[in-house]
Amino acid sequence: MVKLYLPFEDWPDEDHAAWTSAIRDGDVLDGRGLAAHWRETTRRTNIHHYGRWLSFLMRQGSDIHATTPAERVTEETVRAYVGDLRSRVAPRTAVSSLVGLKVMIKALAPELDWHWLAVVCNRLNVQSAPSKDKRGRMRSTTEIHQHALNELERLRRTTLGRRIERVAFRDALMIALMACRPLRLGNFTSLDIGGRFYQQAGHWMIEIPGNETKNGDPLTFDVPATLVCCLDIYLGRIRPAFLANAQAETNALWLGFQGRPLAYHTIHCRIVYVTRKWFGMPINPHLFRDCAATTMSSCSVEDALASAALLGHRNFATTEKHYIRANQLEASRLVASQVSRIARELTEQDR
Repeated sequence: MVKLYLPFEDWPDEDHAAWTSAIRDGDVLDGRGLAAHWRETTRRTNIHHYGRWLSFLMRQGSDIHATTPAERVTEETVRAYVGDLRSRVAPRTAVSSLVGLKVMIKALAPELDWHWLAVVCNRLNVQSAPSKDKRGRMRSTTEIHQHALNELERLRRTTLGRRIERVAFRDALMIALMACRPLRLGNFTSLDIGGRFYQQAGHWMIEIPGNETKNGDPLTFDVPATLVCCLDIYLGRIRPAFLANAQAETNALWLGFQGRPLAYHTIHCRIVYVTRKWFGMPINPHLFRDCAATTMSSCSVEDALASAALLGHRNFATTEKHYIRANQLEASRLVASQVSRIARELTEQDR
């Protein structure tokens, strides 16, 4: 049975050679590969997309070892691939997978013109509406943060001696911190004590270096005062209890009850599980960024502009385009209210 993703080690020799060339960090004499500047996370993501493509070809009966990467990417095979994606994954995932193929083949076969594939990606993007509306799952950052604080206060009144209490405290603390410091999940997962998470002048700080952020700019935040007491409990009582079960020391901030660092996927699942239990609808980690931007934009123009810095965007237009989900109904009611007020004032002046 062919896997849905062909592992990198099982790629054909032609593809391995092309990839080696694509990531080559050369100089002005021997050239630099088109993928040499990609961060490690970007490489992993695109390798994953390309592995899905190769697996599809194998399921179609293609002998991928007898062709070059470029020879396989034809209008006919891409059309079939889009159909296969649409039958298996959500519309936006299909777009991401095809875009992943596009950027990979441009890196693996840069001598060819792949404009036609970019056009196909754009068409698919236009046709592929999100399978779920984010707005139905969004909550204000204030509501999420306060609910987490209430849960932390409830748990503080217990002995915190049972595993279920300690795990619940850790989860509530993660959600409280994510609500007001909505890092990308990769950065949130990588927080380590004494490194990206450290104390300075009595304050806990978060510092993500530029080579680990999406746009290359470093991020620096402090931990809100509302969480300091709970953070002290986690670091002083709960994390050491988890670490007592560990087979090896670790500086990772977020630990499982067996003392191992929580993986990216595990943190994602815990946050989704807990928010579903709290609010009846799951809030995935990335949606916290939408919630924060929308909450701040509803306060004032200054807060809306500040949300770009909070999310690590260089340009507010990026924040506005991708994250602010303004409530149109509330906006229309506000306009109607203002119009009614002006009409009343004019009527009173005519009397």
